[in-house]
Amino acid sequence: MAPTDAEIRSQTDQIVYFLLAGEDEAQKRMFTGEIVPDGPGDDFDPVLIAQKLRAVGDALNDEAHFRAALSDLQKAAAVQAIEAAFIHSVEVLCETHCAKAAEVAPEIQQIKASVALGVYVAKKAPELRSKVHSALTSFLTTRVGGWVAQQGGWGRVRDLDG
Repeated sequence: MAPTDAEIRSQTDQIVYFLLAGEDEAQKRMFTGEIVPDGPGDDFDPVLIAQKLRAVGDALNDEAHFRAALSDLQKAAAVQAIEAAFIHSVEVLCETHCAKAAEVAPEIQQIKASVALGVYVAKKAPELRSKVHSALTSFLTTRVGGWVAQQGGWGRVRDLDG
């Protein structure tokens, strides 16, 4: 059975939390055993999914487009318009990368671009971390949440690490 919208939002929020958290916090969570699967078919682990997405973000975030997006987000934060600036920046990044990865599903492109931007901004402007957490969670939930549910939840989404 596909996860509900509320379950997808909760999963997304957990993933974004660990995506933007420091490595120490994620490692600590992995060793405390706090993550308990709901059953034998539950393969959702927010820490592992966040690690895969962080690797994608780290691989992409060295481009000039990210520096421009960071500048836009910092300006937007000053006028409380960060979510709109985040969405616009992700759309620009997706357009830039679409030609390079036409064989990749658009939802995966959106996930990778938004995660890469979120990781980049969180590293370069830690004061924006909570705003980026909110914007990234909202973006992923509204833009790809339905698609993630069709896949069976975040734990079953493929191509996150490549």
